[in-house]
Amino acid sequence: MPNVSHDTLHGFLPGRPKALNRALDLLDLGIPSGVTTETLPTDASGAPKMFTRSMDSVLRVVRPDGRDPFILLVEAQSGIETKKETSWPYYVAYLRDRYKLEVVLLVLCVDTATAAWAARPLRTGLGHPTQVTAPHVLGPANVPRVSRIQDASADLDFAAFCLWIHSNDPDIEGILTVMGEALAQDADREARDDLAGLIEDGLGSEHARKIWRNLMKTLFTPRRGTIVGDARLAGQEEGREEGRVAGKAEQLLRLMERRGFPMTEETRQRVTTCTDMPLLDLWFDRAIDATTLDEIFARPSATDRVPAPAQSPDHTAVPSQEPRNPGPSAD
Repeated sequence: MPNVSHDTLHGFLPGRPKALNRALDLLDLGIPSGVTTETLPTDASGAPKMFTRSMDSVLRVVRPDGRDPFILLVEAQSGIETKKETSWPYYVAYLRDRYKLEVVLLVLCVDTATAAWAARPLRTGLGHPTQVTAPHVLGPANVPRVSRIQDASADLDFAAFCLWIHSNDPDIEGILTVMGEALAQDADREARDDLAGLIEDGLGSEHARKIWRNLMKTLFTPRRGTIVGDARLAGQEEGREEGRVAGKAEQLLRLMERRGFPMTEETRQRVTTCTDMPLLDLWFDRAIDATTLDEIFARPSATDRVPAPAQSPDHTAVPSQEPRNPGPSAD
């Protein structure tokens, strides 16, 4: 089931080629370092669309010499889902047919039981199999557990990826402490704070998130009572709130896209310019089950307990364009 930690896990590597290269090295595919990537559509519904089929992350990966590009399908699994045993072979066949390139299915798992299940070849046919889908799996057994500050500091992005894979480790507090100490040494404060927020998003358990939040307060918060410290704290609070609002808006847009709503410029502007966090939360909750934009953007009622958006009445009307019915999801 998609959620923040699920989307962070599969969506992290595509934007970080260096960390992606190190992850591919773990699979022993012989891919040289220095790959470049292009993000591809994740809609595998086909046409006509009878129902929505959405993959997690899809990349076109190009080697440094430009030869033999391939498609990388990244799926994140926090538990065993038997429906994936039929949807994964479909995804692979769909991508192979659409792009006429070799397809690599990479499944990211945060526990050994799920990893063992995901690694099983998926066969269909009578007698000699007609099709065999053999996923590549990265999980706690083959992803390194970063336990030294210097190793984490050498590649913070890859260390964050490894941290998520080992997020169910009994010593998660020790792993998080190493990562926090390494991150605190990063001189690029903006990049450090962004990665710290992503790490929290990628942690699937509230226990781990609580440990991480406490570490961030200890390692990143300047002393109060000084001019510089108080100014930094005020700026951090304002920046964190802006970041939370922007993050929620991005999540809402992504959810609406995956639900199949028409993403007009007017709709995007309405979401991205909203600075009312409770209202964004309400829109997000509505978008999970809504079938029209009217249902999402309807004026909050008294039972919603959400303040009305700060805009004039003539701007509260919902765009007249009605989306198609996204239909039930197959996955």
